Amino acid sequence: MEAETTRLHYLVAAPRRADSPVLLLIHGTGSNAASWHYQLDGLREVARPFTVDLPGHGLSGRIGSPSVHAYAEAIAETLPHLHPGRIFVAGHSLGGAVALELALRYPERVRGLILVSTGAHFPALAATPSLFLLPAGAAPGTFRDLFLGDGVSAEALALARAAVAGCPPEVIRADISAAKVFDARAALPSLRCPVLILCGTEDHITPPRYATWLKEGLPDARVILIPGAGHMLPLERPAEVNAAIAEFLWEQGLLARILRRARRASLSLLRRCLKR
Repeated sequence: MEAETTRLHYLVAAPRRADSPVLLLIHGTGSNAASWHYQLDGLREVARPFTVDLPGHGLSGRIGSPSVHAYAEAIAETLPHLHPGRIFVAGHSLGGAVALELALRYPERVRGLILVSTGAHFPALAATPSLFLLPAGAAPGTFRDLFLGDGVSAEALALARAAVAGCPPEVIRADISAAKVFDARAALPSLRCPVLILCGTEDHITPPRYATWLKEGLPDARVILIPGAGHMLPLERPAEVNAAIAEFLWEQGLLARILRRARRASLSLLRRCLKR
């Protein structure tokens, strides 16, 4: 299946260090790059973060046949223009499915995954296919109860509401259809990159059992549950999310340095042995 070419809108934050790892942030259903508002600036100390509007969302162009695969292919076509090497990819909700698809299809491009409030499949959508349509016309209290946990700031709530309200209904319906048919469970064991899984304990959309299923299927993954948090983790709990991502990136960078040093030491030892 060929990807449909489209123009993607993205935002890049200047990193504090030139050698910082690149981190792609992918938003979820009916949203846009603003759902990573707090990460774009908050992770500049440890990464070069950039956010992207999926096709048909925000300021990005549309495609004729939206799907998780098509979204991943559109991003894959854009990546060479942003960074030639391997990157870390974070995805929220449907964006987590896109991140998984990207890593499965292009493992040579992905150093690690951060999967936030998401799953390898979304079985609840089969029973409630209109679930994600509710926020567009729901009362403010209903929106907050369904998508966010207790203690969310007024600013985060406004950002979440604005993103969904600004997304055309047909795009939201296409996102729902894409999520309904997505199922990467069988492919999870083949994913060799490290994975960090984040989930709120009060997430009613992708509850903690989704995170457990992901961890059980992946060779190298760990789960962090954030008490009291709902589905919109990047907006409602930015401090905890940013700290977890920063630690994950630091650990992977440390591991890479250790492996490089071990490789150099092994080569040096081999050369000395050959000279004898």
